[in-house]
Amino acid sequence: MRVIGVIGKKDTGKTSIICDILKHVSGISVATIKKTHHDVEVDTPNTDSYRMKENSNLSVLSTGAKTGFYYDKMSLYEILSKLDYDLVIIEGFKEELIEFNIPKILMVEGKRGLDLLDNQVIMTIEDFKYDIKEVIEMIADKAVVPTYNFNCGHCGYDCKQFVEKMIKGEDNLKWDRCVMSYSIKITANDKIIPANPFVSDIIKNTIKGMMVSLKSVENPEKITVSFDETSDNDLSSKIVVKTIKNEELDSKKN
Repeated sequence: MRVIGVIGKKDTGKTSIICDILKHVSGISVATIKKTHHDVEVDTPNTDSYRMKENSNLSVLSTGAKTGFYYDKMSLYEILSKLDYDLVIIEGFKEELIEFNIPKILMVEGKRGLDLLDNQVIMTIEDFKYDIKEVIEMIADKAVVPTYNFNCGHCGYDCKQFVEKMIKGEDNLKWDRCVMSYSIKITANDKIIPANPFVSDIIKNTIKGMMVSLKSVENPEKITVSFDETSDNDLSSKIVVKTIKNEELDSKKN
């Protein structure tokens, strides 16, 4: 998964250029993330789905046309850790993009927004004047796998130095020098763990070898393995029943 950001002041064309990019890319899976400072209600209060969502960690609403997954508020790190797409385009999250060393496109209108220019900006678009082919080529070349500041040293630099040098084209650095660019993704206790190519290949080939020996599994291209050492699957030992006053219960029924 590779990530690119789009930043700028209000009404500089951030959403519009993302939509234009989406119209002109094909052959890859793409996800978008947008941060808004407005409270947007994604469900209607007092409906069945709304009531189910209120007190669950995850609620899924599926209709004949769409399926929605509703989580509580999540950080950019948490959002990205749950995604598995070829390309993720992020609108907003300016501080988090800086924190995680994610390259970005800067949208400027009448010089408004130039104060956001920094070493992670791969392209500045002024007054919405651009060649969409050049934009997509830049994304294909400069989008990176999010490193989350692991600073493992495999590429020879810390994460911030790597991204800045890669953006500037120094030392012939490409995004695939990062250990996070390899196909295996390891998480432990909800934290992403980097693995160098040697370790990555060992784990990947071992798991794949075991899977192909199972019935109905042939040449798997994507395998997900998850386990919880603390789980005994005995819900009865974990559930705590909340005490609800009768009048509160009656109000919920209504």
